[in-house]
Amino acid sequence: MSTPTPTATLARSTNRPARDSWGAQWLTRLFFNEAAVQSNEPIAPGLHLVTLQGPALRGLLWSPGDKLQLKLGRGMLTRTYTPLMWDGEAGRTAFVAHTLAAGPGSDWVRRAAPGEPLAVFGPRPSLALTELDPADSLLMGDETVLSLAAAWRPARVLLEAGEPACVNAAAQALALPVQAVAREPGDAHWPELAARMRASLGPTTRIVLAGRAATVQHLLRQLKAYGIATNRIRTKAYWADGKTGMD
Repeated sequence: MSTPTPTATLARSTNRPARDSWGAQWLTRLFFNEAAVQSNEPIAPGLHLVTLQGPALRGLLWSPGDKLQLKLGRGMLTRTYTPLMWDGEAGRTAFVAHTLAAGPGSDWVRRAAPGEPLAVFGPRPSLALTELDPADSLLMGDETVLSLAAAWRPARVLLEAGEPACVNAAAQALALPVQAVAREPGDAHWPELAARMRASLGPTTRIVLAGRAATVQHLLRQLKAYGIATNRIRTKAYWADGKTGMD
């Protein structure tokens, strides 16, 4: 894990019903920086491009694949996002966030308005991509990896999606070359996903599997069955069925 970001005194939302506990306040001041929403732009149904800005975001080191945690409301409730850019001089970052599932993250994305203050922790390492050549790499995942794709810009992006048209619209807004496979009940789309993956592999292609844990595990087994060396593969589960708040 990376060294915690500098201490910052955090702005408090005036509509917060009660103060954080002493412990939550102490952790927030120790690890989090203050920022504010600069813009919240819907780029496709259920997908938003959120931009944050603040002096405390200046001068921080970031690489594609790093993560950023947002503190949502009271306590230590957080949700994790993947920045698609970081302007250390201006103190500005942006990420794609979705409202495709019920929960505090989706609720926040729906209502986040310019000027809203919040506390952020990061950027911190999540997926190590610096040794991978994006020109000969394949990224596989779902709607939750759009930010990663926009940050890293691999040659090929193959995603499973509940609404492929929405993913394609978001990809167009982000100028990403994306193939989307419709998610089907009981994961009946997995054979097509695996077939497209295999067709996209060259003799030296590096593969990054991210997004839903079950799909990551399935595709990893397929790659091993194809004889792909493990040093050509990176994995990161962003979410799992029945679990919330994965980091």
